[in-house]
Amino acid sequence: MTPRLHLPGPLAAGATATLEREQSHYASRVLRLRPGDALEVFDGAGARHAATIREADPRRCVLLLGARLPSPAESPFRVVLAQCLSAGEKMDWTIEKAVELGVSAIVPLQSRRSLVRLDEDRARRRAEHWQRLVVAACMQCGRDRLPELAPVRTLEDWLAAPVAGAPRLVLAPGAAITIGELAVPAGGVGPAVVLVGPESGLADEELAQARQAGFVAVSMGPRILRTETAGLAALAVLQARFGDLGATGAPWQGRAS
Repeated sequence: MTPRLHLPGPLAAGATATLEREQSHYASRVLRLRPGDALEVFDGAGARHAATIREADPRRCVLLLGARLPSPAESPFRVVLAQCLSAGEKMDWTIEKAVELGVSAIVPLQSRRSLVRLDEDRARRRAEHWQRLVVAACMQCGRDRLPELAPVRTLEDWLAAPVAGAPRLVLAPGAAITIGELAVPAGGVGPAVVLVGPESGLADEELAQARQAGFVAVSMGPRILRTETAGLAALAVLQARFGDLGATGAPWQGRAS
């Protein structure tokens, strides 16, 4: 597989680009790229280019950019994951795998029952860490557009503001319908929004507020899934029904049922 690097900024065939020290070390020491070796770069905004190593140095690698390449890895179906904070490495896992499953945006939320409590400084540092995970996941899975990572905010404040999207779903064990039974909205699908509670679930008041904000409660089936599983399972179901997971290239409009 051709190595991939994230290179922010405008990309143009024939231009040269100098990698920052951290990426230079990664390219020369981890990937062991040498002058003349081929790779791909993406700008995070949807552009992908061929590139060649011109100078290989762990402190300063120089690339020569080639032609723009097709960017086939973005799903035609847009879905936002609103994930209440989870403890330990669970949140990291959720963010990384959500990127691989084609999520278009991630909204980290502080709910009443969240075990993790972040002050302003910790929230900033976690956001920087999560952003690095987003970039690394895109490098690995072949996406050229970085999903948006929203700042941490409280679930109450987020629900109080207008939440755009159709459908708007909140995962709730025991809900009357399952995510697989979800009917396609008359106006089409996307961007969908999926709200997932923390380890101990959403409080009754939070679930009621979500419903008042236009969210439909759906379950994932007969089994209760952990928070780090539930959101990812929901993304997989939605991408399989309306997106490109397991697809042969047809747009979602032709596969919705």
